[in-house]
Amino acid sequence: MAAGSLRGRAKQTDFTKGPIIKPVVMFAIPAMLGNIFNAMYNVVDTIVVGQFVGANALAAVGCCFSISMVCMAVFAGFGASCGVITAQMFGAKQEERLSAAVITAYMGGFLVGGSMIIIGQLIAKPLLVLMNTPDAILNMAIRYLRITACGYIGQLYYFMGSNMLRGLGDSKWPTYALMLCAILNTILDLVFVVGLQWDVAGVALATVISQMISGICVIFRMFSGKYGVRVTRKTFRIDFDILKMILRIAIPSTLNRLVTSIGTMIIQTFSNSFGEVLVAANSIMQKVDQFALQAVNAFGTALTMFVGQNMGAREDKRCNEGIKKISAVIIGLSLVVSVVCIIFAEHLCRIFVSEEPVIVMAAEAIRLAALFYAFHALQVSLGGVLQGASATKPIMYISFIGIAARVAMCYFFAVRTGHWQGLIWASNGFFFVVSVLYMLYLWKGNWKRFVQVRKVVPAPAEAEEE
Repeated sequence: MAAGSLRGRAKQTDFTKGPIIKPVVMFAIPAMLGNIFNAMYNVVDTIVVGQFVGANALAAVGCCFSISMVCMAVFAGFGASCGVITAQMFGAKQEERLSAAVITAYMGGFLVGGSMIIIGQLIAKPLLVLMNTPDAILNMAIRYLRITACGYIGQLYYFMGSNMLRGLGDSKWPTYALMLCAILNTILDLVFVVGLQWDVAGVALATVISQMISGICVIFRMFSGKYGVRVTRKTFRIDFDILKMILRIAIPSTLNRLVTSIGTMIIQTFSNSFGEVLVAANSIMQKVDQFALQAVNAFGTALTMFVGQNMGAREDKRCNEGIKKISAVIIGLSLVVSVVCIIFAEHLCRIFVSEEPVIVMAAEAIRLAALFYAFHALQVSLGGVLQGASATKPIMYISFIGIAARVAMCYFFAVRTGHWQGLIWASNGFFFVVSVLYMLYLWKGNWKRFVQVRKVVPAPAEAEEE
């Protein structure tokens, strides 16, 4: 494949040249829309369950959130690593290796996704019982979790495909796939729950079908010929050198997400001990958080790809300049969102449920969480820098410290005191702890040494000498 043959086949953003903020904004907007649609189908699930099935069903779905996050941690870690490797190859103009990288990722992903489906079926009941799930919602929660587990491979393929497309500078097609997923999920929710009255099982089945279709969409796009990715006898195999590069990023990233998700499960257990009303309120707060922070997360994704491409291209000075400018934008967005959530907390809660005790508790939780959005934004920014440079080991170690502090604070501030508000203060205080540790590492650590492409491609001066 000739150098540069990938460029021009599809509209791709090259962060290694030209202005910094404008292409980042143009990249982040589709990513933000995609994140909004992603949050939307989760929010639609919550609205449909809360309005047409009841508060107990909403609590059952909410109990499964933290368990689903454990499995999704594997998908997100594997997918993010594929995206970073793709971004670094694109920046380094290693176009000839992209087909091998994409095929290697999908072949490995099939094994991972299949295994997670089996694990999801096996752990559903014992894990929900271990988490002190109230008896009134236990059977609904088990049913919901087992059905959603059947769609794990679709979720994984979407994570992988969308991250690799973004690594190649295309944030639009992942958005199109998510838009289709959200629209289809909404229609199926109404058909299965409102029409056929399948309660939480209907919501779960709608989620599985829509996620499988979104995964298939990004696969077709990746192999459409727009990016030079082709399946041939030569490339249809696992490239173990590339697999090692992916795993060097994926394993620490996945462990980080797993430990974070396990910590979230423990905190969910603390939340469950306060009863069904708090479980439902907490579920609403999580959905509002997820929706409200999509702009922050989208710009965080753009920052990761910006760093990945520029590290691959050895544009260190440009990378440092971009980090400062993009981080300022991300923190500014978080402050705006905080004000909106604080002012309109009750109105947001009434979208999901009509029970007044749940609304009062959820609104208070939303306001408390919104106070910490700036720290969340700082964590997203600094974590995005390290992720783009493949520095997933430092991220993992720092997150381990942060999640240990988070669980301990939740226990002492909420469980021991009997005040559920301590869960919100402690959970969100985690962002402050992690942000400080990220800043210290970026200031002291040699984080650029983790860039995978630099380990196999010599610097331009070295290449000329050879």
